[in-house]
Amino acid sequence: MLRLLSLLMIAVVAVLLLQQIQFTTSFSQTPPSRKRYEFRTFEFDSLTGICRKPATFQYTPTDKDDNDDETQCFVLRNVPGDGDCVFLAVLTSLFISLGMINPDAEFSPMMSSMAEEMRNVVANFLSSPEGTLYVNNKPRKRIVRCTDLLTSAARNEGLGTDEYLINLRQPGKKGGLYGGGPELTVLSNILRRPISIYHLKQSINNADSLDIDSREIVRMGVFGEGLFEDPGQTIPDSVVSNAIFFTLDSRRLQTANLASALGSPLKSSWHLHILIADTSANEKHACVLLPSVPILHNTS
Repeated sequence: MLRLLSLLMIAVVAVLLLQQIQFTTSFSQTPPSRKRYEFRTFEFDSLTGICRKPATFQYTPTDKDDNDDETQCFVLRNVPGDGDCVFLAVLTSLFISLGMINPDAEFSPMMSSMAEEMRNVVANFLSSPEGTLYVNNKPRKRIVRCTDLLTSAARNEGLGTDEYLINLRQPGKKGGLYGGGPELTVLSNILRRPISIYHLKQSINNADSLDIDSREIVRMGVFGEGLFEDPGQTIPDSVVSNAIFFTLDSRRLQTANLASALGSPLKSSWHLHILIADTSANEKHACVLLPSVPILHNTS
């Protein structure tokens, strides 16, 4: 009887040990889960930098105080990711609002230099001892002193104010600070334009859904909201506020006539729109969002 119990105990231990070995083996062979960064799957037109897949980015206002409660349609325009993307996105958005559809091609040698000069201008304003900046006008007007904004920005980076300004003046490829809220506050005031910042609404877990033609985005904030409004809106039938122009699709341009190569219809916009997307666990990238015309939007 004792011998039988001993054999049963050995059998039980053997079964448990085998299960433990199988569990450990299967666990070690299972690849660790990795977060998918959707920006890496976006397809951009080589000629214009316009995102062709997904072709549309939609924002639906949720703020009850927002006067425009209709879904807004955007086209995404890429800029180089060399550490100056926020400054380049603002510059590109500004040029396109002036009717220059492809400023990288028209001003290619100058874009990097202008981004660096923009860094210097922002640093000069932040270091102004008597300067003040408008933040927004909703729900009430907010004004901040330049020196206070500089002190707060430097503290958030763990730097002194002088060190912050030195790093801000450095181009991104030389380790300069990335543009953020303080810099966008200054740029909104310099350009006298509101600048909206957006993120992708949510991550996509289903790999098949990465091929969808439209993505939803959320607005994280507006610099200069309620202050620097479009002056063309008050002019009836203004060519600036009502203008529509088209991008080109380089793939169709090579195989068809110009009419079929017309891509996304864009609206002239005083308001600048920037998308901040995750490109890795520790890096983000800024792109330009261009207001488009949903009813005419070409997603084929």
